[in-house]
Order: sequence, then structure tokens, then C-alpha cells
Amino acid sequence: MEESFGKRKIFATILTSFLFSLNLTVLSVFDRETGESGLEIIMIPIFASFIAAGVIVCIGLITSAIIEFIICKIGWNYNISVPMYIVSHAAMGLLIGRLIFGFWGLYTYTGGLCATVFASIDMWLLFRVKKGKGTSEEILKIYLWAILTVIVVTLSLFLFVQLF
Repeated sequence: MEESFGKRKIFATILTSFLFSLNLTVLSVFDRETGESGLEIIMIPIFASFIAAGVIVCIGLITSAIIEFIICKIGWNYNISVPMYIVSHAAMGLLIGRLIFGFWGLYTYTGGLCATVFASIDMWLLFRVKKGKGTSEEILKIYLWAILTVIVVTLSLFLFVQLF
């Protein structure tokens, strides 16, 4: 699992924070008060992606490296190690969310979901690199699509709030 370790982790962090901010944007539209200007819909993804990326980098990358090290030392084959890798991330995401927020709530479950998405993206990238498909041009295309998706959805929701 050691192939392009740092690149996989950073790429998974960025995509996970984008997806987290996109989901938070959609949830904020449904939870808005009447009379809000819509500026919150544009600002929430920006701040949320910074917060999510910060938590993932400070806590998640260290946890992910430890989980990957343990699974590599045990030496399971990929049929067992990949599901264990994803489930271990989900459990640690729930535990870290519980320790940060101090209660079982929506944010705790969001931490578990983000950890699961992070581990899934990380394993997807690992298998792409092993097949020789993880070129820099392809990674650039994925970055651009992720950023473009966040921008389009955010602006669409902003216009929806302004018009209705």
C-alpha cells in the first residue's frame, strides 16, 4: 500500500473536503431562515472546506498512516485488507468526532462519513496507481471537475435562494 503515499493522502484530503463542503452547502439551503441574503450559501463551503481539510490533515492523516501501517504489517491480501482499511477509518472517524464534539450527533456521524469517503478515495487512488493510470494529467482533470462541481452547485443554490 506504500505506492505514492503522500500524493494519495493529500489528494484524498482535498477531494473529501470538497465533498464535505458541497454536502454542507446543500444542507444549509434546506435549513435556511426566511430573509437570509444567500451570502451564507457562498461562504459556508469556503469555511467548511478549510475546517474539514484542517481536521483531516491534523488528525486524519496521522490516523490513516497508522491504520495503513498496521494493515501492511499484518500482511492480509487485498480482499480482506481493503474492507478492513475502510471500516477502520469509519470507526476512527466516529471516535475522533465523538472526542472532538463530546456527544453523538450529526457532526460525529459526519466525521465517520468523511473518514469513510477519505479511505474509499485513498484506496481508489492506490488501485489506479497500481494499474499505471494515475498520471498527473488525469489527476488535474479530477481536481478541475471537483472544483467546478462545487462552484456550479454553490452558485446554483445561491441563485435558487435569491429567486425563491
